[in-house]
Amino acid sequence: MFEFIKGGKNKFIGIDFGTSSIKVVELSYKNQRVYLDNYGIVDLNLEMQDRTQLIKNQSFEQKLNIALKKLLENMKITSGSAYISLPAFSGLITLIDLPEMKEDELGKAMQFEAHKYIPTSLDEVAMSWETVKHQEGSSLAGSRGMLKVLLVAAPKREIERYDRLIGGTGLEVSAIELETFPIARALVGDETKTMLIIDIGARSTNMILVSDGTIHVNRTIDGGGSDVTSAISDSMSISKVRAESFKKGEKDILNSTQTPIIMPVLELITNEAKRIIDAYTEKNKGAVVSQIVLSGGTSKMKGMVEYFTKSLSHVVVAGNPWKDIVIDPKVEPIIKSIGSSFSVSVGLALRGVDDYKRK
Repeated sequence: MFEFIKGGKNKFIGIDFGTSSIKVVELSYKNQRVYLDNYGIVDLNLEMQDRTQLIKNQSFEQKLNIALKKLLENMKITSGSAYISLPAFSGLITLIDLPEMKEDELGKAMQFEAHKYIPTSLDEVAMSWETVKHQEGSSLAGSRGMLKVLLVAAPKREIERYDRLIGGTGLEVSAIELETFPIARALVGDETKTMLIIDIGARSTNMILVSDGTIHVNRTIDGGGSDVTSAISDSMSISKVRAESFKKGEKDILNSTQTPIIMPVLELITNEAKRIIDAYTEKNKGAVVSQIVLSGGTSKMKGMVEYFTKSLSHVVVAGNPWKDIVIDPKVEPIIKSIGSSFSVSVGLALRGVDDYKRK
């Protein structure tokens, strides 16, 4: 989305700065296959606690940089092309319908249209756009064709901040994009069906409706895995540490009739998902959302797929960002347990693979 320097080597590093952790994936491309070379995660809460006395006078940005350097050092990554994500709530993604026009006219039109969606000065914003659909006009009626253009924007200060987080690591920033795109790339890929991704992060949930490879809806709501942990803690009168272990356990406490636990955040997510699906199918007559894909660490919770299947009356599956990646059999069990919690970092590294293949 927002490009910097394109590396020429066939190793690509995706870095996901989450609210509770930093996740890194290193992929390589050889013999027309994508291989997992390395992966790693650092828990920011534990990292900050361990280093409180050492870095108490440093900013949060500096602490993130230190945590990333430590992680890369442990992974023995000293160079490469880095692809970084911005939180979805940091930017804007919207589809705009415009009449057929020349490329130079389109640039002026998008500048004009952007003012309708961006409340600040456009000088403070980095923008990109792409024509994703062209519809021919009717020669009999004399009507012009229509363009469907995807507009993406994010504050320049945010892009610069995330660029700084890589400082001193030896990595070259090749691109920065809103996390919506790597999530869709990793979980949907070239699939042409209409699908809704529900990516449950620690503090927020991204909802992404993708149809024919294009993002049509991108919504972020406050609430995520931390709220699920709090609900378990409150309902069972246990500590949050123990509640977290329950969340990761083998007992289905979401659908159990014996131990019903009210999860306000999951109700919020399902209600928003219903609104997105209803609004899309109402606007696009005959459209059908064929599948709902769950992603994020909390999506691995026992019974989560069944909960959303029952609540949304749709086919719901657990997302698998690793499905097209060659993985060493020795680490396959670990990758399976990680599941879709690495969707963002995998999708970022896959962006590097795509760039490399286009050269």
